[in-house]
Amino acid sequence: MNRKLKANIISITLSLLTTIFLTSVLLLVIGKNPFLVYNTLLSEVFGTGYGLGQAVFKATPLIICGCGLALCFQASLFNIGAEGQLNVGAFVMSIVAYMFDDYLGFGVLPFAVLCGFVMSALWGLIPAFLKIKRGISEVITTIMMNFIALALVNYFLIDFIAVKSTVRTEKILENAFIPKLSDYFGSFQGSSANLTFLFAIILAFFLYYLLYKTRFGYEIRAVGLNPVASKYIGIKTNRIIMWSFLLGAGITSLVGINFIFGYKGYYEFGFSNNLGFASIAVTLLAKNNPIGIIFTAFLFGVLDYGGLAVNTIVPKEIMLVFQALVILSILAVDKIVKIYYLKED
Repeated sequence: MNRKLKANIISITLSLLTTIFLTSVLLLVIGKNPFLVYNTLLSEVFGTGYGLGQAVFKATPLIICGCGLALCFQASLFNIGAEGQLNVGAFVMSIVAYMFDDYLGFGVLPFAVLCGFVMSALWGLIPAFLKIKRGISEVITTIMMNFIALALVNYFLIDFIAVKSTVRTEKILENAFIPKLSDYFGSFQGSSANLTFLFAIILAFFLYYLLYKTRFGYEIRAVGLNPVASKYIGIKTNRIIMWSFLLGAGITSLVGINFIFGYKGYYEFGFSNNLGFASIAVTLLAKNNPIGIIFTAFLFGVLDYGGLAVNTIVPKEIMLVFQALVILSILAVDKIVKIYYLKED
């Protein structure tokens, strides 16, 4: 284990311990027993197959979206537009699935996913083009394009496509659904977890291989570390920026597989519930490492479902505070570890 990996493990561990301590202090201040809260959370999630399945279900889209963001972040592109990108892709995915499910059955899945991927990728191409051609910060463009994407989706959905008196598309046929994990593991009975989770794990390992074991991945990381030096050694930085945005944005659309094909069977406006923003925290906590994203996404999945489980004791928003403290702690502790362990300035 190299020194940098050890530093990352130390940093994340200390951050979680710091977060638990600060959250405990907050719970004591409002007159709640921290041990009762933590015990309830853990027993509800890990004590039942249903609870664990729900945590897995909530972690699945975070893994997928986090992988898409990691591809951008590794190239030093701070893509904050995942919320809009995934909604555009999932919306198109649901329309295509509904239009062709009667003809293709389960075979509609790859076709719909491809269409959604392309739409999200093209949406991500816009900030990439503006950055390359005009030098406009991707932070500004991706933030603004979130609002544009959600407004356009809402317009087309409500005015042309939605089922009457709803904010959702038509439901796809049952034979196009992805099997649930409970079909293979009885302990997950009743939960929404489905085979998309396994796809998310495979995606994370594939992306890790792409970033750390291929020339393309090396070029992405090189551009992220120093774009000027990368240009001098022959790397086409503009091409890397474009492909990172295209692929990263496209991957976020795959979140739709979990909701459309594995759960509801249709696109519903607001289904993401700020998932794109939560994925930023998940990705940064994992230091943009796809394998690490699996674990941080599961942590956030546990906190998300756990917040519902402890709602009878404390407001579920306490878990949002916990998530925020994790982010703040990792930023503070990471700097300290770099100074005193890695001896960096």
